[in-house]
Amino acid sequence: MRLSEIKGDLRVERDGEFTFIGMMPRWRNGALIPVTSSAQIEKLAKGNFNGCVIASIDLAGKIPTNLGAMISERPVEDLYEIHNDLVRGPSFYRPPSANEIDAGAIIHPTAVIAGRGVRIGKGCIVGPKAAILENSTLNRDVVFGPGTIIGSEDTLLFRRGSSSEKVLSAGGVLIGEKVEIHANCSVSRAIFGGNTIISAGTKFDNLIDIGQNAKIGERCFLAACASIGADVEMGKEVWIGPNSTVSDGVTLGDSSFVTIGSVVVEDVGPNQKVTGNYAIDHAKFIEFLKKIR
Repeated sequence: MRLSEIKGDLRVERDGEFTFIGMMPRWRNGALIPVTSSAQIEKLAKGNFNGCVIASIDLAGKIPTNLGAMISERPVEDLYEIHNDLVRGPSFYRPPSANEIDAGAIIHPTAVIAGRGVRIGKGCIVGPKAAILENSTLNRDVVFGPGTIIGSEDTLLFRRGSSSEKVLSAGGVLIGEKVEIHANCSVSRAIFGGNTIISAGTKFDNLIDIGQNAKIGERCFLAACASIGADVEMGKEVWIGPNSTVSDGVTLGDSSFVTIGSVVVEDVGPNQKVTGNYAIDHAKFIEFLKKIR
């Protein structure tokens, strides 16, 4: 799609083509993304970004000439409006396909399965009052406990005049082989196309919330009441302790460890153990505790 094809009164500074919509800091070539600072433009330039941006008038002169550009007084909000219009339209986002449910899957009679866009593989077990919603794919031998919801929508709102409007979800959820998710968990589907991903062999305890477009690596373990924000990227064999929170956009390296009740707001390196609110290196936290005792 080209910027000039977007309906509305936003000014196209330089026409360009985009194939999906995204947000900073996670961007890919071919996206339409909002930029709100010179630092973001510099980051895109250094990363050789190739796509389109929506920017305020004061940033227009700083946008690299290879990028399509649209001018807006409120780039993020206007991007959400464009996205919602495209979700409601007929062609930009592919509509959900017909369900594909393996005959060997065991689905409790009280479970809810959406009427389209659901794929459930061989050996899957869906527990009582669980819900598998549109654009959700379960590979083989996945187990869901009672009350778990896969494919729910994040409550992402933006201001439109004097009221708030919800950002619609156009993506899905992809669950790898032999994933186990226990009771009353929620996995939100991605908003701008693509998938929230739970990779093979990962295990969830009860009452866990996963934000849209999170990427959970293989063989991770998430203990009860953990909350994982949107766009989190988690490596392999990560351990998340009970009642821990990982903020939006954080990256957790392979085999990292978040201890009980921690609040993680910065990236965690491979094999690193963090503790506290806000979480810091575990050894430093213990050293601090010894000093104040």
